[in-house]
Amino acid sequence: MDQSNIRKAWKQYYESALQELDLAKTEDNVHLAETALFYRWQELAGNPDHHNERNEMKRASEMLLRLKTQRLGWPSIGS
Repeated sequence: MDQSNIRKAWKQYYESALQELDLAKTEDNVHLAETALFYRWQELAGNPDHHNERNEMKRASEMLLRLKTQRLGWPSIGS
C-alpha cells in the first residue's frame, strides 16, 4: 500500500468506527483503524515532517481508546 493509501485508510477506518451504529462493525472498524495507524506511524518514523497528520493521528488514537472503553465496554487502561 503506498503512502497516500495508508494515510487515507486510517482516516477512512477511523471515520467509519465513529459513525457505525452496529457494535460488531464498530469493533471491526476500530481494529482496522488501529492497524492502519500503526502502519502509518511506521512510515512516518524518522521523518520530521507531517506534524499536522501526526497530531491528527494522536487525537484519533485517543478517541479510538475512548470509543473502545465507553461504547464497546472494554476495560480502561489501568483498570
